[in-house]
Amino acid sequence: MAYPLMARLATELLRDVPGLTDRVFAAIVAEDETYATLAPERLAEVKEHNRRNILAQLTDLIEQRPPCTEASRETARLRAAQGFPLGALLHAYRIGFRVLWESLVERATADPGYPVDTLATSMTTIWTLVDAYSVAVTESYRETMVELTRHDERQRLVLLDVLIEGRVNDWTALDGSAQALGLPARGPYLCVVADLGTTMPRGSAWRLRTDDQVGVLSARSFEGLKGRVGVSPPYERLTETAAALRLAMLARASLPEGVAGVATVDARPVGALLAASPDLAERLAGTVLGPLLGRRDTTRLLEALETWLETGESTADLARRLYCHRNTVRNRLDRVEQLTGRSLERPEDVAALYTGVLALRLSGCAAAQ
Repeated sequence: MAYPLMARLATELLRDVPGLTDRVFAAIVAEDETYATLAPERLAEVKEHNRRNILAQLTDLIEQRPPCTEASRETARLRAAQGFPLGALLHAYRIGFRVLWESLVERATADPGYPVDTLATSMTTIWTLVDAYSVAVTESYRETMVELTRHDERQRLVLLDVLIEGRVNDWTALDGSAQALGLPARGPYLCVVADLGTTMPRGSAWRLRTDDQVGVLSARSFEGLKGRVGVSPPYERLTETAAALRLAMLARASLPEGVAGVATVDARPVGALLAASPDLAERLAGTVLGPLLGRRDTTRLLEALETWLETGESTADLARRLYCHRNTVRNRLDRVEQLTGRSLERPEDVAALYTGVLALRLSGCAAAQ
């Protein structure tokens, strides 16, 4: 529906866009705290956007055309990038349209020849503009926020990859920072490697890889993780992440496949050393425990040996744990000593057997049943 009288009023207002801009700007700053606290250079920018939006809105009224919302979309994109709340932005637009409507009414009542009774029906034009601009602002703001989030996520992953790969020069060139990763500005930090599917704590930066997940987090906010997890020693500078990652990977590799636990190289030094040399681990499993493998009683002998090594319990306690007679446990341990040629009373032999058992588990050698 056309409203030629409304178009006439808008044409008159168009002659004083600077004055109307001043009025809208003053009302927004006075009524919205978000805008009231802006720095002078930002306020000047807001005022210019007010002018452009008013010009577009008046032109819509004059030409009786569908709303042209590009200026408002541009404003919404800018405000989203600046971190303005969407509510404050929409509030500013409502203030602007209120001032526009008040100015139209003032023009109409100051003109004796203007049929003021037509203002009520022509209000639908203003409400159409309000709706169109509100929708455009909201859509553009949200689209921008989604894109910014994607950009931030891409940047985070790039920076995390740079740290993981030890590309210190690239980290500096990209202005890498703890803030960009969502981490505290100061250490100590931890590097964590976990099996896929492990739930990660908040306040950490994580990277999914083909076979695992790598994360960096604050040592102060570290929470226990469930799953097969390797944790590095604490370190102070994020640029030390690549070195910490190597230790975290060795720590996780010190845990056999399928065994849940949170490991460090300090807590599992033997396992970490074996993980660092898979060929040596496989050789130890064969040379130390070879005589026990491939037998009918292999499983029972290894079970008795592992339990004794893990607990150091007496044969009576082991018997209760293994659900057999204490003499049976003693016989199995004696058989281990006979076959391997190593004594469970000699520390050096015990160390070799412990290393062999762990190597067997880590190398994945299958014992014939």
